[in-house]
Amino acid sequence: MGKNKIGLEVKGFDELIERLEASGGNVRETVEDCLKVAHSTVTPKIHSDIKKHHRTGRTEGAIIDKSKIEWQGMTASVEVGFDLKNGGMASVYLMYGTPRIPKDTKLYNDVYGSKIKKEIAEKQEVIFQKEMSKLIGG
Repeated sequence: MGKNKIGLEVKGFDELIERLEASGGNVRETVEDCLKVAHSTVTPKIHSDIKKHHRTGRTEGAIIDKSKIEWQGMTASVEVGFDLKNGGMASVYLMYGTPRIPKDTKLYNDVYGSKIKKEIAEKQEVIFQKEMSKLIGG
């Protein structure tokens, strides 16, 4: 698999986790929901923007479509983007460009851009706030 991983981008994350744990909330499930929403935000954009590069379909077929949450101790992550070992290496050349191919900034921004990071952070914050509201009774 590639090394493109997304984590949580929530303001006051430590405080939210503490409040969630203190209220008896399921931190693990909430974190996984946040990572799944990150994956589901990025992936359709990548599918849309890779279409103009279609030749064999191999790079498009290397898009990581399933959100597989990986836990290492207390750290969770989800891979996004392209599986570099299974046909996705061309995505690197498309996103960064080569001497003959101009970089595809839109495709790059689908994975790494500040706009997508902000969109993901907003969705993750909503998930945390909903979980807190359920626990507090709001």
